[in-house]
Amino acid sequence: MHISSKELKPDIIIIGAGIIGLSIAYHILEADPKRSITILEKQKMLGMGSTGIGTGSIRHQFSSPLLRRLSLLSRDFFLNFQSTFDTPIEYLEKGGLMLADNEVLWNQLQLTVEAAETDGIPMKLLEQEELLRNFSYLNRDRFQGGTFCPWDAYADPYAVLAAVYAAVRQKGANVHFGREATKIILDGERIKGVETKQGTIWSPLIVNAVGPHAAQLAATAGIMLPVQPFRRQVYVCTNPIDVPPKTPLITDLATGFYLHQEVSAKTVLLGGTDQYTWPGFEEGVDKSVAEDFFTAAMEAIPSAIDIKWLRTYTGICEQTPDFLPIIGEAPGLNGFILANGFSGHGFMHAPAAGLIAADLILKGRTERIDLNSFQPDRFARFSLPES
Repeated sequence: MHISSKELKPDIIIIGAGIIGLSIAYHILEADPKRSITILEKQKMLGMGSTGIGTGSIRHQFSSPLLRRLSLLSRDFFLNFQSTFDTPIEYLEKGGLMLADNEVLWNQLQLTVEAAETDGIPMKLLEQEELLRNFSYLNRDRFQGGTFCPWDAYADPYAVLAAVYAAVRQKGANVHFGREATKIILDGERIKGVETKQGTIWSPLIVNAVGPHAAQLAATAGIMLPVQPFRRQVYVCTNPIDVPPKTPLITDLATGFYLHQEVSAKTVLLGGTDQYTWPGFEEGVDKSVAEDFFTAAMEAIPSAIDIKWLRTYTGICEQTPDFLPIIGEAPGLNGFILANGFSGHGFMHAPAAGLIAADLILKGRTERIDLNSFQPDRFARFSLPES
């Protein structure tokens, strides 16, 4: 595809047209419509990466105050999405249920409830009797208790992605699919541009928003980024017979098992028990772990024994060592903005990431959140040896 001379020297290049990259572009152009932005995406069409195959979960129940803050910063974006973008996204606040099967997890939930209340997040502690009275399909012999947050929700990830993409295009951003960034070009300690297979594009400011491939892109600029890709497997099954419509997102904290009921209530997305896998980009379905997965499902919801396993799909999740995202300028490299490592929470926290990154790019700072724990240099600073 031909790129005009103006697009070859934009104010900002964003690499990655997933929800993080598009959210950053959207919030920059909301604040400063005159900025020229070129977005590069290696896939040939929208939604082929992690965003398009996400489960669409939006939650506020985090033990980390930083992750709770990102959820709060993102909340209005989703609440007002349909009126802002004139697009339905099936947004539904059906709540979220976190379950504890031992004393340690139960104590952690109690502390989280206290902290969430301080943040203004409605989160209710459910002792065993109340939990089983309200959610009778749960294993009566397994859980000590749980927590419920009515704000936890679902939205269609592809509908959100498509609407933000359309808005970004309408605001003047240029998006190029099938154009992979192969190398960051430097001029000493400053960003100069990016090489692609179709040619070079020049800009003093580049945003790394390539999800699981973040470390590989950063490496071309001599930055060792502690972000690794992990495969996550999702099982599409029929809804358990005794699980009613509009059931909250259910998470068994001990095993990681989750149940996400789709809007129709005819099918559910199940997963979460593959938290401890080797990093890599292999996306093939691993049927060898299915037995352990369905055992965990039946331990949480006994009627899962009768569900039909319809299909399985996989996606790649990006993770940092502390499960917190990296948002900020790369250490020692002016103009290279990192927005990576959202550890499975990229969709729900994309609005916050867009606001924060836009602040950093346009103002050089943000007052929305204390960014110290998100800074790239919170990890040991490494540089790749010169070749």
